[in-house]
Amino acid sequence: MTQKNRIRKSLPPEALAIIAQLGSHIKIARKRRAITMEEMASRMFVTRKTLGRLENGDPGVSLAVFTSALWVLGLENQLKEIALPEQDKIGLYREQQLLPKRVRSTKIKDDLDF
Repeated sequence: MTQKNRIRKSLPPEALAIIAQLGSHIKIARKRRAITMEEMASRMFVTRKTLGRLENGDPGVSLAVFTSALWVLGLENQLKEIALPEQDKIGLYREQQLLPKRVRSTKIKDDLDF
């Protein structure tokens, strides 16, 4: 089994759909800027074939290629919004569950009493 097939089979269908949608969004952004595939690939330092794989939603394309495409399009700041800890509802909930129910004062001997 090729690595491409392993990646496809290991991801849930929802994740594959999201990757395909991201590729489509990059393609639309490139076309809106009137950048040819050859120009875009050259600016990204990848081949036209790799850019095509990215735009077609191939899950085997690296995160570095994806980031490079966003950088060429001027959209790299949107990466900062992905997986923000303060937006992690499940993580925040679990963190809150670990907080103690009560907080008691500590009995520290004050050695600085003059």
